[in-house]
Amino acid sequence: MNHNPPEMFKQGINVLMLIDRGIQNSNKGSKRWINKIITDSEENWDKAVQKLIELQAHINEPAVRLYSSINPRSLKKGIKTFQHKQLDLTEDNEATFYRRINDSFCSCLMKPENRDRSLFLLDVDSKDTSEADAFLISNSGIMQYYSYPTPNGWHYIVEPFDLRMCEDAETFEVKRDALMLISWVDKL
Repeated sequence: MNHNPPEMFKQGINVLMLIDRGIQNSNKGSKRWINKIITDSEENWDKAVQKLIELQAHINEPAVRLYSSINPRSLKKGIKTFQHKQLDLTEDNEATFYRRINDSFCSCLMKPENRDRSLFLLDVDSKDTSEADAFLISNSGIMQYYSYPTPNGWHYIVEPFDLRMCEDAETFEVKRDALMLISWVDKL
């Protein structure tokens, strides 16, 4: 199943990635990435999504999901982070770094300090969204940009707010620089 988010999530520098979330893949971070593409326009975003959905369909595993950054990235900041990583290389890790240069640069872009916008994601891991809905209604000043179903619940993309406002939340979690789920394979 997949969805098509509003244009605002396709503009600017974004990172799209297929991630293996399977239990058998206990790796963290970039070791879980299967493929990633950097986009710089809505047209490129749409093309990259199509390409990655085709790869996802070929793999045909429910644990492999397609994500996009909800916050566009700053190319200048990402390049600066990348340059610092290059300067810090030792002879032991040079070959790996340059052999996996796309992975290395994507990792730099995805650092939270390199985001170009700051939206939050409310992650509800249940079909019961009553607590998240009540939170958003009672805090009507929090702008909601987009919401969509996930295999286990719902995601709400909202403007930043004081996290202390929901520190007692039981059925949802707030993620500050999250990934937006774009596509997944329904369970067999």
